Amino acid sequence: MKQANESKFQFKGFKINRSLIVHNKSKGEKKLSISFSPKGLINKESAIFTLFLKVIISDDANSLNIEIEAKADYQFKSELEQETLYNYFYINAPAILFPYLRAYISSLTALSGIPVITLPTLNLTNMAEDLKNNTTEENLQL
Repeated sequence: MKQANESKFQFKGFKINRSLIVHNKSKGEKKLSISFSPKGLINKESAIFTLFLKVIISDDANSLNIEIEAKADYQFKSELEQETLYNYFYINAPAILFPYLRAYISSLTALSGIPVITLPTLNLTNMAEDLKNNTTEENLQL
């Protein structure tokens, strides 16, 4: 019997650190905009990459503002090449986390008594450079 290989990059889970919804009634159809603010932390000693992702959703009438701040942890194999780690940290990590945030936002708005917001699936590869520039390395030396 062949044994499955362990993945070199594993999603360990996420948590929501902060949620904010501000909703003021306004009439008419409003256009939503979404923005992201990513940060990363690499701990090579424990082989953990932590992604901090802030999602801001607002409308053009300033009647809706949603802010979600999430933290996700990923375990990686430290022997991986730099380019492979780049792809895992800066491209794959946000793509893995986003469906969870998308579902959270839909549930949160549904339970808040406002129109349900279901974000579209998004290609987040354009976030890679911003995330790379906002990633630091943690060195734990005792």
